[in-house]
Amino acid sequence: MNNSFDAPPVFNRPSTKAMIVAVFTALSLATNYALIGFQNVKLMDTLVFIVAFLFGVRLGIGVAVSTWLVYGLVNPNGVDGPIILSFLILGECFYALSGAILSRTSVGQELSRMKSTDDSSRITGRTSVFRKLGRRIRKLNPTRSLVFALVGLQATFGYDLLTNFASWLFLTTSLYQAFIIGNLVGAPFSIAHEGSNVIFFATVAPAVIVATGRMGIGFHARGRHK
Repeated sequence: MNNSFDAPPVFNRPSTKAMIVAVFTALSLATNYALIGFQNVKLMDTLVFIVAFLFGVRLGIGVAVSTWLVYGLVNPNGVDGPIILSFLILGECFYALSGAILSRTSVGQELSRMKSTDDSSRITGRTSVFRKLGRRIRKLNPTRSLVFALVGLQATFGYDLLTNFASWLFLTTSLYQAFIIGNLVGAPFSIAHEGSNVIFFATVAPAVIVATGRMGIGFHARGRHK
């Protein structure tokens, strides 16, 4: 048994870490803009969670911060002010913390013991990445999916409480009023956010983690039991 959370040498390289953050930030931004017409339905939260689960909390936070610094300032729905943006970034870090914590549980340890296979990582001309991901989702373990869904719901609930409060912080006469009014007014948006994230966390997150684990990618969860 190895209790170290250190990554293999290749993952410890600053250039590799920067590449991981850049790739997942690009994916988060691309999916955010693609879903711009669907209010509070975003894959970004799931991607931040996945990065933290696979590569550690620091890289997850890196993706959260990098994505919001771009999306908060270059957004067709409006630019966020520095105070609101700070709360959005802080809330997004909840997903990174959730991913890192879950990777240390028995669920994370179970995923960490999955063997890498050449067959799982090979993509043929006739089989797309999305088709493979779809097969993974159909074969998901129901108990594992439920755990991921509950973790996603908890993180999203905390995010919504924080950001709804922040949106009314300067529109009311007290912090209590800002919290109550912000979350009452924001309830419909919170429901959409939490509902969509439950689906994404129950399906996309475990499917991607299993797939990358079988390809030998990600060290954070697997660094303990060898």
